[in-house]
Amino acid sequence: MSSLLLLVLASASAADYLATFDGAPGTTFDWLETNDPVMGGKSHATFVVGDGSAVFNGTCAIVPSLAAPGFCSAATEKKLSASFADVSDHINGSLQLKVRSTTPAYEGFKVAFRARGVPMLNPTGGSFKAPFALDGPAAQVVSVPFDQFSYDWSPYTGACDTLDPTGVQHHCCTAEEPQYCPTADFLSKITDVEVWAEGTEGDFHLEIFWIGAGDD
Repeated sequence: MSSLLLLVLASASAADYLATFDGAPGTTFDWLETNDPVMGGKSHATFVVGDGSAVFNGTCAIVPSLAAPGFCSAATEKKLSASFADVSDHINGSLQLKVRSTTPAYEGFKVAFRARGVPMLNPTGGSFKAPFALDGPAAQVVSVPFDQFSYDWSPYTGACDTLDPTGVQHHCCTAEEPQYCPTADFLSKITDVEVWAEGTEGDFHLEIFWIGAGDD
């Protein structure tokens, strides 16, 4: 198992919710879906909210101008001020998602969050992003440690270790470069959460029950 990922089969009560799909006040949000045709790509997806979950389904395709896979994403509607739970107590823990998928082998899943004050180093604004993987098709809670997120991610791949075609080298959160890491302050000021299918060509299907934060 990659050191980037920690899969935790835990109960929902282990996490402080950031986003749910059950109509609960404070954790229920409108979601906006975006595909790479905004930059000349051919990827397409839908994000459909149902009774207690949402389904992110589509195809990540090659962007002709880049000769590389593009992206699909879904994000909570942007707000001018923080409207999410303060999860700063979990800075040494992880962002958690309860999900299941009919495409668990798809390698392009990522999760991201914005917060007030995050440096804006890419065209989509200041946000922290990290990859995650699934352990089979069954419903599971995936934990992505906060120290695996970086705000300095490539707009070409979504990864923090990419050298862009423009010559820009991106940086991951490490003990040697902690300036790229989330802080407790950022976790107290979250303004959106996002799911991505990015940088890997192929079909994907992800059912999301909730997104939250917890201790591992």
